[in-house]
Amino acid sequence: MVAQALQAWLCWLVPLAGATPAFAVAKAKRSLTGWYAVAVNAVSAVLASSLIPMVVGRSPTTLRTLWIPALGLELSVLLDPLSVFMANVAAWIGLLVMVYSVGYMAEEEGQGRYYFFMLLFVGGMTGLVMAGNLLQLYVFWEVVGLCSYALIGFWYHKPSAARAGMKAFITTRVGDVFLLAAILMIYAHTGTFDIQAVRAYVDGGGALPILTISIFILLGAMGKSAQFPLHVWLPDAMEGPTPVSALIHAATMVKAGVYLIARTHTLFCGLQPWLTAVAYVGAFTSLMAAAAALTQTDIKRVLAYSTISQLGMMMASLGVGTELAWFASQFHLLSHALFKALLFLCAGIVMHATGTTDIRRMGDLRRELPTTFAASLVGVLSLSGIPPFNGFWSKELIFESMMEAGNYALLALMVCTSLLTVAYSLRWLYLIFLGGGEAHAEMQTHKPPATMLLPTLILAALSTASGFLEVPLAQFMAVNAHLSLNPHLPSTLCTTLVLGVGLLSFAAAYPTNLVPPARLRTGYIGRRVHSLLQNALYVDAVYNKVFVEGLLKALWSVLEEIEVGTIDQFNYTVAEALVAASKYARRIQTGILSYNMILVLLGLLVILLLLLVA
Repeated sequence: MVAQALQAWLCWLVPLAGATPAFAVAKAKRSLTGWYAVAVNAVSAVLASSLIPMVVGRSPTTLRTLWIPALGLELSVLLDPLSVFMANVAAWIGLLVMVYSVGYMAEEEGQGRYYFFMLLFVGGMTGLVMAGNLLQLYVFWEVVGLCSYALIGFWYHKPSAARAGMKAFITTRVGDVFLLAAILMIYAHTGTFDIQAVRAYVDGGGALPILTISIFILLGAMGKSAQFPLHVWLPDAMEGPTPVSALIHAATMVKAGVYLIARTHTLFCGLQPWLTAVAYVGAFTSLMAAAAALTQTDIKRVLAYSTISQLGMMMASLGVGTELAWFASQFHLLSHALFKALLFLCAGIVMHATGTTDIRRMGDLRRELPTTFAASLVGVLSLSGIPPFNGFWSKELIFESMMEAGNYALLALMVCTSLLTVAYSLRWLYLIFLGGGEAHAEMQTHKPPATMLLPTLILAALSTASGFLEVPLAQFMAVNAHLSLNPHLPSTLCTTLVLGVGLLSFAAAYPTNLVPPARLRTGYIGRRVHSLLQNALYVDAVYNKVFVEGLLKALWSVLEEIEVGTIDQFNYTVAEALVAASKYARRIQTGILSYNMILVLLGLLVILLLLLVA
């Protein structure tokens, strides 16, 4: 039992503790840094796998140790099928991305910084999903937010990358504030942060402002999982290195919000207003993002909007409120993790080979990159939901769960989303590998190294085979719904309709050119609709207008009043105090990244000391 408990702790402690030595390895021998990170991640992945037998057929177990004695706070690990499932997704996909990074990032500066944050990212996500109490979950919630900020802005010398990192950090903080408020409200009423204890309190009839807490938790999840209207950070996050995009989209950051809703589902599943909010926030986001993906021309932004759409589909499934729908969302989470990691890694190879991100300048690359084309084909067929690839099984299960619940309005939205998914994913594949784009240009390509090809081949194989894990995974998750690989006729007919209409729409627009895409953008209405979809309903522009420009104008107005002396004495004193505080505070923020890193490391050391003291 002691050895098993140790495995549960080390699963996330190993990558966290192994992150800092990446700097020393990079300084000693730069070329070994990537392989060091691979080795550390591999240990974490093996430990995560070793937890599977510990939860099969057993009740959830919480392992605790005292964290900060003065405050009576505990560190804990929750061992149940959901936590172990998510830990394995984060660790194993993280490992494949880390291997890919060895080749992709070989010529980049800042190896120590890159692998430090990558290992911290994997460890933070694993710690988040295995946290046994809400306060610990929130700490790791912020750790993955910090890592996403640092990795999205990895090429900080590029203004666009620096802005994208800051945008991700600020936008997700909106949701984080609500999540923290929910956690503190839970503690104020129950006197505990322990997830199992909170569930027992609610099951025992304890009083909680349940609707407020549940909505706050949903807002927290919306920020992390990029749900409308907090989706604006994810497309810009493509400024980071492609392996970072793969890790964020497939296994870490954006999956945290879906995990949070799945984890708290048993607390709020009887609350219909909450379920309705989860379902329709997810459904609207899913449809909106799928339509936006159809208009993008950047190879990674298409995939970014696709991720927003697929996350929305998982949220919509969780909002159905049945056990079958809950499992369908987690099964689709696994499918998405595999095929989206695959597609991002393939996109990285294409970008590495061609030196461009514009799919209109690509085309006919299947000859130069045959292995990448084959892997991309598997990813696109999986995303489109074409049998026998994994997306077919998980999407059909979502359709089936909605039919079973009689929620046909939600089903209709998911059908429309899936139809658009088939169209934009095949368009993406066609413009890159098959046809000449709108402005096709011949380019010199070079072959990717084996470290980049191997993870894509493994992910392609898993995307092909993992759909058949539906029944074993349901048994592992202890789902009581009756499942089998035999097709469910109504949902199969629904899937067939989606595939048929989606394929015909794509064929009419591209291979046959019966309805040229350029024609759809002509005329006043066509141009306006295209612009609306391309800019994802202009939510970003509204934020810039209302919050950025509005705040700047308000600040400028105050400064003008100070200048001409028309501001009242009280506000003048406050303004002077703020200006003085700003002058002193700016001295500690130099803008030099190495100083910031030292402060981060000092903070981690303080946390480790607190653990040792406990």
